[in-house]
Amino acid sequence: AFPGNLNSDSVVRHDLQHPVIARYVRILPLDWSGEGQIGLRIEVYGCPYWADVINFDGHVVLPYRFGHKKKTLKTLKDVITLKFKTSESEGVIFHGEGQQGDYITLELKKAKLVLNLNLGSNQYGSIYGHTSVTTGSLLDDHHWHSVVIERHGRNINLTLDRHLQHFRINGEFDYLDLDYEGTSLPLPQKSLMVVLLMERERKVA
Repeated sequence: AFPGNLNSDSVVRHDLQHPVIARYVRILPLDWSGEGQIGLRIEVYGCPYWADVINFDGHVVLPYRFGHKKKTLKTLKDVITLKFKTSESEGVIFHGEGQQGDYITLELKKAKLVLNLNLGSNQYGSIYGHTSVTTGSLLDDHHWHSVVIERHGRNINLTLDRHLQHFRINGEFDYLDLDYEGTSLPLPQKSLMVVLLMERERKVA
């Protein structure tokens, strides 16, 4: 609760400690004034906000650099957060791969979200690291859908619109090796229009 003014002329200002992203703001007066009357006049001021919002028409590829000086990234822990909306049922949303065969791909297939991961396989076939997980349905409804991918080693938490799915990646490797310059956001194999609001946190081993 925020204390207000005690008369009709003075101004009381409250600054939030952390920014809030919202479509609607609801204000609930809680107390009567000392004069026995209740009233409210309020102004809400916004603050600068920067987001990576990307529009695709199905004919472009956007390279995404991780902001690290090395040519490759070897990570034990990843957190990828994004939002998307589309009216198409097929297409790649996010893709990254490394020279050693590691990759991570987030795509839509038949309007379902598919996450493909591989932390490494060997040429003899004794270690097969490819893992594929499917979640959601009817994601081509042109509404916003939020995705959070949390990885620690081979353990993955995949959250789609607050629905959490936990799984473990196949194979024996724990690190994800990706190329610094080669990872991109390609959209799509078919015509797919997606708007992404993306935040990314990576911890480099």
